Amino acid sequence: MDEFVTAMYQHGLDIDRQVVEAEMRERIEAIAERLRLDPQTVLRDHVRDGWGRQMSVAVIEQVRGERLVEAGGPPLFAG
Repeated sequence: MDEFVTAMYQHGLDIDRQVVEAEMRERIEAIAERLRLDPQTVLRDHVRDGWGRQMSVAVIEQVRGERLVEAGGPPLFAG
């Protein structure tokens, strides 16, 4: 969580932490369901260090690729 929010901020994308928490919780729960595990086991055994940073790279590329934020525009997802 912290890695993701920090990396996004470092790239000029200010996002609401609660929104990120809700989205990540949903994704982890979906993974847990597919693996037939509980979310805590997924986090402990399957999420590697740097996962938040890696996720932020994909989001940053999507935001830039789809021109979702103009340079000098307002913060993204700010709450």
